[in-house]
Amino acid sequence: MKRPGIQPSLEKAAVDAAFSRFPTFDIERALISEGYRLIAGVDEAGRGALAGPLCVGMVIFSPSFILSPTQPLTGVKDSKLLTHKGRCFALELIKQHALLATTRLISHRLIDRLNINGATEYAIRRLIDESPITPEIIILDGTFNFRARVPIKSVPKGDRVSFSIAGASIVAKVRRDGVLKRLDSLYPSYQFSRNKGYGTRDHLAALRDSGPSPVHRLSYRPVSDTHRGEAM
Repeated sequence: MKRPGIQPSLEKAAVDAAFSRFPTFDIERALISEGYRLIAGVDEAGRGALAGPLCVGMVIFSPSFILSPTQPLTGVKDSKLLTHKGRCFALELIKQHALLATTRLISHRLIDRLNINGATEYAIRRLIDESPITPEIIILDGTFNFRARVPIKSVPKGDRVSFSIAGASIVAKVRRDGVLKRLDSLYPSYQFSRNKGYGTRDHLAALRDSGPSPVHRLSYRPVSDTHRGEAM
């Protein structure tokens, strides 16, 4: 087994994949050539939302499927490019072929306490610790420098170039959207089903009129501004 570190072949695979219109397994195959077998794609949903939890997804495909897929993963791509129906279809496809597809929710309170990067790192560590399958390496959407007990490789725009990361973005988005739909029934004036906690015009108007709900992130502006206004 090679594994002396992240090799240039992975960097080349990431660059090559970036020119593709759809995700591929190029990055995962480069890692397999370096001796890794259990490769986890990780992505999050709800990072910039003003309310509700952060959801971090993790997906692991088997090395044999990565090297020789038995079915095209048509429709598995960056969750932001899919409709809700498309995400649900892709989620079923992921579940059929992945060794593992799981998520971790991080509450708005913990986000306020740790900040969003700290909350994401915490979620990744918990996913690793709680998973019945321990990944040997994580490929993560973004440009972060998180630490865990397995190596983490950040991949800019990873949800657009890697099937594993795109899959993680889908499982995270579908679960979080379900949570926000339930929160909408509790706090209907904020229209969480429509805006998913993000700062749309209607959401901001509700914040100005009613102040933050119990599930808003008080460390985020403009929520923090309205919260301070209430306290005065």
